[in-house]
Order: sequence, then C-alpha cells, then structure tokens
Amino acid sequence: MYRFTVVNNKAEHQPIVLFFCLLSVVLGLYLSSFFSVVICLTINTIAFYWVWQKIVAIHPDNGVIILEPKQIRFENESLKVQGQLTPKTKILNTSVWLHVKGFNKRQWLIISAKGVDKQSYARLKRAALIAINGEAESK
Repeated sequence: MYRFTVVNNKAEHQPIVLFFCLLSVVLGLYLSSFFSVVICLTINTIAFYWVWQKIVAIHPDNGVIILEPKQIRFENESLKVQGQLTPKTKILNTSVWLHVKGFNKRQWLIISAKGVDKQSYARLKRAALIAINGEAESK
C-alpha cells in the first residue's frame, strides 16, 4: 500500500485555450459575415467555459491518494473517490488521467506531475500502466 499527498495540483489551461482559439480561427476563415464570426466566437467562448468547468471538477487541488494492489482511493474535503482503475486510464506527458470504477459509478480524476513528488508520480504511473495493460501482462 502506498499513501501520498497531492498538493497544488493545478489544471493546465494552455492546451484547452489553444484548441478553442484555433477552432475559432479556422471557423472564422470560412464564415463570410462579421455577424457570423461574432456568433462563432461567442459559442466557442461558452463551450470553452463549459469544458473548463468540467476539467476543474475532476482536477482536485489537493488531497490524499492511497494505492492498494487492486484499489485506489482519493480523498479531500469535497471529493471522495474509491474503486479500481480501468483500462480507459490515460498517461500523458505531465499528467495521469485516472478512470476509476467505483461501486455504483465511474469517475475521472486528473493528477498532474507537479502535484506530487517524483517517486509518488512514478508509482501512480506504474499503477496506471498495470490498469491499462492488465495485471497478467505486467508480471
């Protein structure tokens, strides 16, 4: 069993801002009137805000992670997640997107590399790889 603390786990906004800016530019190039460009920018701004709220909801600032052989638990003041990691879990450059299958629901949880120390992040990535590849292949 491994227990470590997540501190200052801030969501990275650069990729999301870049995506919506590029989407606005590409759509703006194909729109002919100024009014349609304004409508496009408004809709993209609303969509950006909605997506950002969803990402912040699954990206807690701090908490405690407990890794057990077949279970993961995360707890902080407002969020408690417990369950098994599923193969939908993703390992990206600077973060791990954990897909946790609980007793009655499935939930995403994002942990950034900046939010934990190097050894704990390595353990978290290892647990995620085991979940992605399956236990039999990892041994």
